[in-house]
Amino acid sequence: MWFELVPAPRADETDDDAGFQRDAKAMADAIGLSSRPGWLDWWRHDDGCRLVAAGERRWVEVSDRYGQKAGELVARAANASIRACGRPDVLDRPRVWAHSFVPISASLARTARDGEPSLERPRLDAGEDTVIVVNVRRLGWVESGRLSDWLGDEYNMQADTSKLRGEGLGACRVMAGGADPRTAMDQAKRAANALNLGLVPGLSAHVSRPGLGVLLCMLLLTVVSVPAVMLPSMTAGWLMAVPLLMLAMTAGATVRWRLRRDPVNDLSQRPRHYWWRARRRWARAADLKTRMAGDDQNADGPGRKRRVHAYAFQRSTLPLPCGALAALAAPSGRRNASVSALTVMPDQLDGCDGPVLGVDAERRTVRMSVDALYGGVMLMGEPGGGKSNMMHGVAGWMGGRHRTGDVLVDFESKGVDAQPVLKRLIPGLLVIDVNDPATPMIDLLGAGSNVERAGRFADLMQAALGVQQIGPQSRIQLRDATFVALEGLAAADLGARCNACNVPVPSGWVEYAARLLGRNGVMDARMLGRASVFACDTHGVRDAVERLHGGVSDKGTPKIRDGELAGLLRAPMNKMDVLASAGRVFAPGRRVLSWASVIRRSAHAGDVRIMVNLGAAVRAGVDGRHADLPDGARRLIGALLFRGLKDEIVASCAGWQARGRAMRVLVDELTDVLGADGDTGGGNADILAWLREKGRAYGVQLVAGTQNAVQLEGGLLASVTGLMTVGTFVLRADLTAGPSAVAVGSDPATVRGLPLHTVLVRTVGPPPDMAGLPPMILSVPHFDAGAPV
Repeated sequence: MWFELVPAPRADETDDDAGFQRDAKAMADAIGLSSRPGWLDWWRHDDGCRLVAAGERRWVEVSDRYGQKAGELVARAANASIRACGRPDVLDRPRVWAHSFVPISASLARTARDGEPSLERPRLDAGEDTVIVVNVRRLGWVESGRLSDWLGDEYNMQADTSKLRGEGLGACRVMAGGADPRTAMDQAKRAANALNLGLVPGLSAHVSRPGLGVLLCMLLLTVVSVPAVMLPSMTAGWLMAVPLLMLAMTAGATVRWRLRRDPVNDLSQRPRHYWWRARRRWARAADLKTRMAGDDQNADGPGRKRRVHAYAFQRSTLPLPCGALAALAAPSGRRNASVSALTVMPDQLDGCDGPVLGVDAERRTVRMSVDALYGGVMLMGEPGGGKSNMMHGVAGWMGGRHRTGDVLVDFESKGVDAQPVLKRLIPGLLVIDVNDPATPMIDLLGAGSNVERAGRFADLMQAALGVQQIGPQSRIQLRDATFVALEGLAAADLGARCNACNVPVPSGWVEYAARLLGRNGVMDARMLGRASVFACDTHGVRDAVERLHGGVSDKGTPKIRDGELAGLLRAPMNKMDVLASAGRVFAPGRRVLSWASVIRRSAHAGDVRIMVNLGAAVRAGVDGRHADLPDGARRLIGALLFRGLKDEIVASCAGWQARGRAMRVLVDELTDVLGADGDTGGGNADILAWLREKGRAYGVQLVAGTQNAVQLEGGLLASVTGLMTVGTFVLRADLTAGPSAVAVGSDPATVRGLPLHTVLVRTVGPPPDMAGLPPMILSVPHFDAGAPV
C-alpha cells in the first residue's frame, strides 16, 4: 500500500523529544521492526517499509498485512498526514541507480552512543531531478547477536549504551537515482551520511549492478575448474561434467544479470541478509583500552585480542534507529518552519461546488460545501496577507449564483481598491458609498410617523452601541431631539422663527438633533428649541423640548442651569456630534433607501446586490477620491447600518432557507460594524451570536473578516470562531497569531509562517454528516487580478 506523506499544519518547534520518540517507537512497532522473526519468516518479506523522497515530497509503502493503520502511525511520527496513492511516478525518471555501503576502514564514533533524541532527526534532501529510496526491514536473529558483539568490541563495554542497539532498530538500504552515475553516487552518499549513525570516516557509494556479483563468481569458478579437470591424474570421465556444469551456471548467471538490469530490480533490492560470514578485522591498540583508559591486563599475554568484529551487517546494509526513520519520513516543507507548506485536500471536499478556498499541494482547486455557507465563514489576517482578496472571491461566487429572491449586502472598508474588483465580479452591483452624496444612502429612520421614526432611531442607537454607551435617559433624549428635528423641518415658518431667535436654520435632521442636544452650546440649544416650539406649536414638540431642556419657570428663567444641562445632554450629544461631523453622509436631498424596501424588491427582481462602502472611493465623474470618514463616524454609521439590517432580517426573512432564498452578508472588517468604540465592540456583538445560532433559518450566509482577533474578546471571539469555516492568513506577532491558531485548530508557528495569499483554514464536509475536517494550508488564487471564482 502506497501513501503520500503530506505536511501537517503543525510546527516542529512544538514537538518535544519524548513525544517524538514515542511516536517513532509506535511506528516501528506498526511496520514490524520491533518483532522477532520466526523460523519460517525467512521467505516472508512483508516487514518494514519503503520510503521514497523526491524534492519536498515523501511517499511510503507498507505491507497490506499492516494496512492503513500502519501508514497513519508513520505519518504521525513524521508529523504529517497520509493520502492513499499508487506507485510514485518519480521512480520511473532516473536512469542510473547507486547505493551506499560501509567501507572496511569504518569505525564507530562517540555520536553512535549519544542519547540525545534531537540528534536522531536527520534531514533527507534529494537534489534536483534525483530520487532517494530507503528500503527498511527488521533485524534477523543472527544479526541481533552479531550487533551486540560488534558494538561490544567497538566500545569495549556494554553494547546497550549505543543508539544502534535501541528499541525499534531496523536495517535499511539507501539508494539514489539520478541522470548520471556521479550524481546518483553523490546523492546516495549524502543520504547515508545524513543518518548520523556514528560511522567514521564516512560512508561510500557505488552504482548498483544487481546480479553482477553472481556472474563474476561463476566465471571465476569456470576458469578454475577447466584446468583442474585437464590434469593427467584426473582421468575420470565424469569429471568432465564439472566445467560443463560451471558453464551452464555461468550462462544462467549471465541471463539473470541481463534481466536484472531493469531499474525496478534496483528498487526492489532489500537490505542484504547473509548469515554465513561475519566481518572481522585485526585489533588495534585502541581495542585494548579499558573504560579507565588503561591497557587490558592481557594486552601482551596469550589472551590478547587479535581479531575483533568489524561490522554486524553486510556492507550495503545500515542500521536505522526508529527516530531516524521518522525524521526521514517527514516532508521537507514540514521541517522548514519558516514557511508553512501546502497540504492536500481531504477526500470529503472532492466534488464540492461552493466558493473557492484555495489550491492544495497537488494544484487541485479546493471548494467548500455550499451548505457550509449557512454556518458562516470567518477570515483573519494582517493587512496585505490576502484576506480581502479571498473575500472578494467568495463575493464573486455568490454574485455569480445570485437568483431572484436573494439579497447580497457587502460592507466594505477598502472602497478605493474593492469597488472596481467587486463591480467586475458581481454584475448589477449597486454601490452605496456612505460618504459620497452622489450615491444613495440607507435610511436610518425608516417609515412611519415622526414619533415612530424617532423612536426607531433611538432604539437603533441603543442597540447598536449598547446600554453602557446609550442608557435609558440618553435614549429618551435622542428620541426627543430626533422627533423635534423631524417636526421642525416640516414646519413652514421654521426659517422665520430661527431668525427671530437669532440662530442658524438647521440643514438636516442630524444637525438639528445634535444642536438640540447642545452641540453648539447650551444657549444655541435653548434658542433652537424655542424656535421649534413656535414653528410647530404642538403639544408633542413642546413636551419634547421641555424634557430636553427642563422648561422655564413662571418668571421666565430656565429651571435647569446651563452648566447642569450641558452635563445632562453630554452623553447623547457626543453620539449625535459624531454623526453631525459626517455632513456629507446626511446631505440634504440625498436619495435614501430602506432595508425593508431592499428586501421587498428581492421578491420580484434579481438585481439586489449592494456594496456599502464605509471607506474612501473614487467619486463618479470627479477625479481623485473623496475623503475618508473619521474613525468614530465610520464605526458608528457601520454599526447602525449593520443593526438595522439585522432587525429587518428578523422582521422579513423568516423561513428563507426552507424556501431556497439566501440573505448573503459580507463584512470586510468587523470592527467597522460592531460599534463606535472598537475596544468594547459596541452593542452589535450579539448579532454575530444570533447569526451563528439562528441565522440559518433566515437564509443568512455570513462571511466576516478582521485583521486582529485580539480585538474580538470573550463571547464575541467565541461566536465568530465558532462558525463552520474559519481561516487565517499570516499573523506575524505572537499576540495575534495565538488566538487565530487556536480558532483554526493549529499552532502559532504555522500562522506566523504562512506565505502571502496562503490561508490556514478549517471547514466541514458536505451533508449529511458535515463533520469537521482537519485544518488545511492552501494557496489562494488572485481573484483581484482576474482568477476565476
